[in-house]
Order: sequence, then structure tokens, then C-alpha cells
Amino acid sequence: MDKLTAMRVFTQIATLRSFKKAGERLSLAPSVISKHLSALEAELGVQLIERTTRTTRLTEMGELYLSKCRNILEEIDDIETTLVKETGRLKGPLNISAPPGFAHRHIAPHLPVFCAAHPDVNLNLISVHNENSQLLPQVDLDIRISETRVHEGHGIQILAGNHRQLVGTPHYLSRFGQPKTVADLAAHKLVTVENGMDSIDWHFKDSDQNISTFKARGYLRLDSGDAILRCVLNDGGLAMLPTYIVGRHITSGALMPVLETMVDERTPIHAVWRQKNHRLPKIEAFLAFLHQLYGDTPYWDMVTPGNKKAAARASK
Repeated sequence: MDKLTAMRVFTQIATLRSFKKAGERLSLAPSVISKHLSALEAELGVQLIERTTRTTRLTEMGELYLSKCRNILEEIDDIETTLVKETGRLKGPLNISAPPGFAHRHIAPHLPVFCAAHPDVNLNLISVHNENSQLLPQVDLDIRISETRVHEGHGIQILAGNHRQLVGTPHYLSRFGQPKTVADLAAHKLVTVENGMDSIDWHFKDSDQNISTFKARGYLRLDSGDAILRCVLNDGGLAMLPTYIVGRHITSGALMPVLETMVDERTPIHAVWRQKNHRLPKIEAFLAFLHQLYGDTPYWDMVTPGNKKAAARASK
């Protein structure tokens, strides 16, 4: 039995409370996960995890062993980190989560570049719709698009600015007219995100920089930015969408900004990670990669000689 691997398997099962999820995280079949756990329990002579068809929970001895395991594995990771820094070669798993619309457009297209530079890193990208603090123990980096929040025991880094634009197709606007004021939006077909409420807040600023809130009531309410985009591109109405989704459609002329100078919708793209992992070179390298990739002005807002290769990858 590879005891170190068995300890890592046990720790993942205990953290995720699932044999299947532990297998996905470690790229191991569920049967292999079970064999590692059974071998570890046989070696120790105690049951660590009680599993039924519905639940997976730690025994009292499992709770005790988990705390010891984590300390040991962290010590081993620290040693490996020191060696990696000395040799300059990154290796091992790197688990990242991000919202689907951003992950698919602006992370996935660039992963071959990162992996070519670091062939011994096994990178796993997980798409998650909502910010979830329970996810942080399961991943190395959680990419978020929201207001930044300070979490005890976690680090945070802004990766890129992010703003939203109110957009519609030229055909829709020629048919229904170009809104001149925020009040004009009440007469338009609005497509909004489904949030369980009758309306969603859109924010605008006037010439004196005073902020006002418009209660947008969608005649269509959809559960993702991609769904809203497809609807609007087919002359479905006006929608407020981030430029990382609509930037290239604005550039191509397929969509036109509406009340462009008045919209005040900004939520930064940032990364969150556990501070105990802050020394891991894999995390540092990936953060540096993303920061260089997006730069001060992301390619989805403006293509420049410095970012045109990244823009080309993202457009495929």
C-alpha cells in the first residue's frame, strides 16, 4: 500500500464527503478510491469512515486521524514547495474554480499555454455558478466575479477590472428606438437574470455622478449570461451583460451599447485562496499567468498588440 496516497485519498473523502467527488478530484476510479481507504483502515486497524448508500461521515477515530493527516500532508507539501522553488519546476495537481461564462471564455482557451510552460502540473478547472465558501477547502484557487470580501484565513488578488454594458442588436434598436434616458427603459423589452425576484437592480449615474437604481423587470428571465446573450443576439431585447461576454459582439457590431456613459455596473474579477497555501509556487505561477494575460485593460475590452494573441485564442 502507498500510505501517502491512501492518506491523500482519505483526506479528500473526508473533505468532500463523497467517494465519487474524491475520485474526480484525484482522477481515480471510485473502486480505486475504495481500495485505498480499505487498505488504510486495515493497516490502522480502525474504521475511519462510515458509508451508506446515502451518507459518508467520519467516525470518531476518523476525525482524529483527519487532523493528523492534514498536518502531515501540509508538512510534506511544504517540503515539496521548498524543493520546487530550488529547482524551479512546478508539479502536481492544481484545482481551480470559476463561473462558467468566464471559465469557458477566458480561462479554458489559455490553459494549453500555461500547461506547455509547466508540463508536470495537472490542472483541473471546475465551473461553478455561485460563490460558495464551502468550495474553498476543495480548490487551490477560486476565481470570482463579485464584490470582494475578506475571508479569515484566505488571501485575495484582483485579476482584472470588470464592468457591464446595456446592449441590444441594431435591428432591435431600429425597430423599438434608442433609449435616451433611464426612464425610457420602461417601454422596452428587457431580458434579465433569474434571481427569484420580480425585478433586478440596474445602476446608472447622471452627469453629476449621482447614482440611481432602475428596477429592471424582464419579460424574459434566464438563468445564465450565455442564455441571455443568445436571446439578445436574436433581437430579443435589451440586457445588462459583462463586457467579458459581450465585448467582441460590440466590437463586431452585432450588439450596440445603450446609455453607455450612464451605466454604472462594476464587479471585479478576483481570486481567493487559502493563506496556508500562499507559498505554493503553482498558485503563484497561475496568478502571475492570469495577471499578465488580462493586464490593465483586458483584451475583451480592447485588443492591443500585447494581448492580440490572447484575444485570438478566446475568440475560437
